[in-house]
Amino acid sequence: MMKPYTYIIKHKPTGKVYYGFRAANKLKPKDDLWKRYFTSSLKIKQLIKETGIDSFEVEIRREFKTKEQAIAWEIKVLRRCKVLIDDRWINQNIAGYIIPTKESRKKISDFHKGKKKSEEHKNKISSSLKNKPKTSKVYQSKEYREKMSVLKSGTNNSMYGKKHTDETKQSIGRKNREIQLSKGNNHHMKKVIWTDERRQQMREKRLKRKNNKPNLIICPYCNRNIPDNVFTRWHGDNCKTINI
Repeated sequence: MMKPYTYIIKHKPTGKVYYGFRAANKLKPKDDLWKRYFTSSLKIKQLIKETGIDSFEVEIRREFKTKEQAIAWEIKVLRRCKVLIDDRWINQNIAGYIIPTKESRKKISDFHKGKKKSEEHKNKISSSLKNKPKTSKVYQSKEYREKMSVLKSGTNNSMYGKKHTDETKQSIGRKNREIQLSKGNNHHMKKVIWTDERRQQMREKRLKRKNNKPNLIICPYCNRNIPDNVFTRWHGDNCKTINI
């Protein structure tokens, strides 16, 4: 299996562009893209039928060691370029997720406005949620967390550019205090019996964490010393200072 890669394609007659990744290639990127592989986009394939393969400019942007790295980088680029709200881009989704616009949200809201759910519908929703675990291995996977981090950050976050009012802060504070008071002696640490043996174990664990300091790695893109346990997630190929 050859190295996964990302690429960008420009349709010269319209000026529209498409950014994607390829991981199933059995040839080198330069021998694969636009010779055997013509993207998975139906729009691109339609444009090829209409104007031919010579009507495109094709460029391989980056090569990666793993498929996961290529996916994460593609998501970062598509998110940064706001492809779902910019008509210049042919891309129609990010990692299979279509970010709703104000217009689409209004259409959905108008469609459901004034409509009441039947008792049967309510019961189905209720039964589907009963006894459901609060956590799932799907939501705990690294790939899922990285995708959601990208999709829910920046302008896509409902609180982006906003601040809580003093009234809201006070209300949140009151509710948190009420929750703490309601827990009282039910807190899980209240049931712990602190024997001399347990205290010694805690001392040893703290001493072990203190002595086992993480190694520092210099990020080649931002020139910072980064602990090795967080380097692969936020730096290296994932460093935000890298240009697309």
